[in-house]
Amino acid sequence: MTARIVYPSDMTQPSLRDSIVDERILAEHPAYNAVELTIRSPDGAERTKPAIRHRGAVIIVPLLEQPGRTPRVVLVRNDRVVLGTALLECPAGGIDEGEGPAEAAERELREESGYQAASLYPIGRFYTSPGMSDEVMHAFVASGLIHVGQSLQPNESMTVHKHTAGELLEMIDSGKMTDGKTMLAILLAMRKGYLEPA
Repeated sequence: MTARIVYPSDMTQPSLRDSIVDERILAEHPAYNAVELTIRSPDGAERTKPAIRHRGAVIIVPLLEQPGRTPRVVLVRNDRVVLGTALLECPAGGIDEGEGPAEAAERELREESGYQAASLYPIGRFYTSPGMSDEVMHAFVASGLIHVGQSLQPNESMTVHKHTAGELLEMIDSGKMTDGKTMLAILLAMRKGYLEPA
């Protein structure tokens, strides 16, 4: 199953005042490159800026629907070594070479949460850190979940947690949830009518 992604408009933006005249790769990684940009202003002045060139990523809001029960969202508690703490997050990850966003979403959902989806719905896309990276994250809602078991990478440490929309809103409002991509994906799912806040 591969979802067809249709967006009402593309992400093209107005022309910039400055222009990139050179780009030098500083370090290469399978998912992204660290680069140094040379930027020229209209007056001819040039400056350099570090940046990350990224292949893109996905995030999934998995809805676990059970008869007679309020739907719950399947999240993972993800050890974030850079931060020195664990974060409660929606399943997410990078788009591998040769993959489309829907394929990556299916794979990441299965690997991280241990669930496979019958249906996948695109709900939006956004830049994650436009001041330093060109990474675009594609957001999806997944439904018709079937448990198949996690398939984590050797360096990943995640546990699965399930919460109602009301509980998630309380966590966002109280500051207990701090992962930006997860908060935005949950709110997009609510805005699009896939998840009821009550």
